[in-house]
Amino acid sequence: MAACGELSAPKSIYNALTFYRMVIMQFVVFWNINWLKERLRKEPLSGRETYLYTFCWLAFLTLGFFPENINDSFIHSGWLEVIELAIPAFAIFYAWLCNGGRKGEQFWTRLISIGWVVTMRTLVFSLPLFLVLSFAPMEQSEFIYETAATLVGLFIIWRLGRHIENLR
Repeated sequence: MAACGELSAPKSIYNALTFYRMVIMQFVVFWNINWLKERLRKEPLSGRETYLYTFCWLAFLTLGFFPENINDSFIHSGWLEVIELAIPAFAIFYAWLCNGGRKGEQFWTRLISIGWVVTMRTLVFSLPLFLVLSFAPMEQSEFIYETAATLVGLFIIWRLGRHIENLR
C-alpha cells in the first residue's frame, strides 16, 4: 500500500498514459482532417464536440479584435476591403453548395469542425510565407500582407469546400 500522497507505479503509469491519450486525441481531433471526415461520415458530432470547435473558433476570432500597430502610410483603395467583407458570405454559400445545398446534411457542424481543422493546418503551413513577406519594403508591406492574407483565406475556403464535398 502506498503512503498517503504517493502514487503506486502502476497507477501513475496509468494516469500518464491516460493523460497522453487525451492529449493525442485532442490533437487528432483538431488536426487530422481524415479522422474528422471519417467521424462525420459515421455520425454527427456530439453537442460537446460541436461546442469545443465553436469555442475554439470564437477564441481565435476574438484575437482579431485586438488593435494592431499599423503604418498609416498605407493607401486603402477600397477594393481589398470589399473583397474581405464579401469573403465570409461567399464562403458560407460555397460550403453550403458543396454540402449539397438544400439536400445537404449537418451543414453547420461540418462547416465549423472542418473549417477549424483546415484553417489551423493552413495557417501553420503558411507561416513560412508570412515570414518571407516580413522582409518586404516597409512602404509596400501592408498591401502585400493584406493581399497574401486574402489569398490564404480564399485557399482555406476552397479546401473547406473540397473536404465538405468529399463527405457526400
